[in-house]
Amino acid sequence: MTLYWLTLVSFIGMAVFFSDGFAETDKFTDIPLEELVDVKTTSITKMPMSLNKSPVTAYVISQDEISHKGYRFLTDILKNTPEFYVTNLAFSEKGVNEIYIRGIFANNKITVLVDGNKIKAPTGEPTTFYNALPLIGVKQVEISLGASSSIYGADAMLATINLVTTTGGDLNGLKIKATGGTADTGEVQVAAGKKINEDINVSLTGSFHHSGQENLKENYPEIYGKANVLDLTEQNSNLHFNANYKSLLVSYYRTQTRNNNVLSFNPEFYSGVPSIWEPTNQTANVTYNLEINPFWQAKSSLSYESTELSKASSFKTGLTPDQNMTWFGEAARFSETLAYLKGDINWLSGIEVSAMNSLPRNQYDVPTLPKYHLRYQNYAVYTQLNYDITETLALNGSLRMDADSRYSPVFNPRFGFSWQAMTELRFFGSIGTSYLAPAPSSMYETWNMPSDPAYGRPNLNLRPEKTMTTELGFNVEPFKGNSLKMSGFFTDGKDLIRLTNVGNLGFWDNIATSQTYGLQIVERQTFTRDLSADLSYTLTQGQQDAEKLNSMVNITNSPEHMIKSNLLYAWDNFTFRFTGRWFDDIGTHESNKIYKGDQMHGTAIFDSNIHYVQPIQSAEFSVDLGVNNLLDTKYYVVPLYDSFGGSLPVQPQETRRVYLTVGLSY
Repeated sequence: MTLYWLTLVSFIGMAVFFSDGFAETDKFTDIPLEELVDVKTTSITKMPMSLNKSPVTAYVISQDEISHKGYRFLTDILKNTPEFYVTNLAFSEKGVNEIYIRGIFANNKITVLVDGNKIKAPTGEPTTFYNALPLIGVKQVEISLGASSSIYGADAMLATINLVTTTGGDLNGLKIKATGGTADTGEVQVAAGKKINEDINVSLTGSFHHSGQENLKENYPEIYGKANVLDLTEQNSNLHFNANYKSLLVSYYRTQTRNNNVLSFNPEFYSGVPSIWEPTNQTANVTYNLEINPFWQAKSSLSYESTELSKASSFKTGLTPDQNMTWFGEAARFSETLAYLKGDINWLSGIEVSAMNSLPRNQYDVPTLPKYHLRYQNYAVYTQLNYDITETLALNGSLRMDADSRYSPVFNPRFGFSWQAMTELRFFGSIGTSYLAPAPSSMYETWNMPSDPAYGRPNLNLRPEKTMTTELGFNVEPFKGNSLKMSGFFTDGKDLIRLTNVGNLGFWDNIATSQTYGLQIVERQTFTRDLSADLSYTLTQGQQDAEKLNSMVNITNSPEHMIKSNLLYAWDNFTFRFTGRWFDDIGTHESNKIYKGDQMHGTAIFDSNIHYVQPIQSAEFSVDLGVNNLLDTKYYVVPLYDSFGGSLPVQPQETRRVYLTVGLSY
């Protein structure tokens, strides 16, 4: 902790060096709607592309929108993004956030990028740091849905999220935000940057967040009133360094989270056992961009990624703390890309070589048991073409082959189109496949453990999980200031990994399948330059393999119906945001003792934020007063089934949270 505060003081001290003034930006409500849909993004195809030519559903959240809506972390954005269902304090062995996309659990099926570089676990472990990724140093957030393994390889199954960060020239000064709130919440975010000369830019961003989490004994006394509930404190930290000299870019990104996991919520079975989830993700990257001529470009990139689960974490835990198990996974990657960018014809091809290492660990010391240390390689070749056949019809095609030393080569194509049928009407669609590499934590789940059926679940022959996603939709602008988008989707999953039982011995196997389908409608209305609103409805249905049955059942833990709305009003130096989220018909598991596979009703959650900004000469002062769960709705996610031989309670959600953020940009 002392080191962290010393780091913050160092950031503030850099203000003298980094302060060339801060230019005030326009309110995002001043941006015409037609310019919003023409926003450029690079993460959909790894090449510059306007949203109005995207073959898949995509969203771009600008820095102005982040600021005026009072968003602090990536989770704030995902909660308000159509087709994303985010739950806190849910049944999760790995942290407090569960994310579902189009009815499918997505924590390990999303590729998370910072400036195009992966930061999630390189060996396929679950990702739970979404509430630890601060937005103070982010220029825009790019979200694209659907299969992207043809571009990014493993894990890009359901969505790709790219955080485009601010450069030293973008900042050219210092930004600092301090937040305090209920539940013992304290937070500091700092970003500093400088354009030293025409060739050199440097930026440094850091954050620290502490929260006492939910008071279950007080807010949910019927379940936890008499329980010995464990400490639910959450603590996150983040560090990002970015520097470039001409065409050479060097960056380092690190995030660490510490919070409770599901074992903390079970007062009957795990009371008194430390139940902490504490992973650290980091990536270091060196990239060189070479412009051969105005049309031909080359890009060379060398990166190192790692994820470590601390020894304090309770992953596949036993009944005593000394049975906790951890892992350390890392990857070194080299990629070389050649691109031809001419406007109507954009072509890109490249190779990627990865060397990965996974070292499962625990505190057992049994000489007769093997010490698993898994090393493997992945070789990839990919190509992609964006071709504007006419001024109104654009095609996109991509193909990637990944050869992993653990299993047979995997081929993933994607094809999409965008057709501007009329000035106000655009059709788009795509079909593609994706895959998820089996994580070593599943292949080697017994990691040095004594022979015990409760933990004997390894399978060294696991294959990649595979999905195929199809989407077809249209955008229409019926009148000025109004935009309507509607699309339908179908996702077919095969070779999905799930736990199966053979007598008393369970193990992971590729025997699960799923089929989800539905539609989404997104409507945005700009009434005046100061008043705008958006409304989205998502219908999700489908079936999946039951965990303990041999038949297909309705999708679980995800709502069939979901509505999200945002109302934004700008007045003078104030911006008022009011957000609502409603979801209903949440499927339960067939083994659920209470609902036995039936659907349970959801609820409506409302958030609000008041943003105030005041320019002061070369500086800018801002204040945000926000409330999450404004009406203090107390509700639950799907009650759990009895998987441990004990009676697990239903999992409550967070009640009302109030926070105040004060910011200064100079």
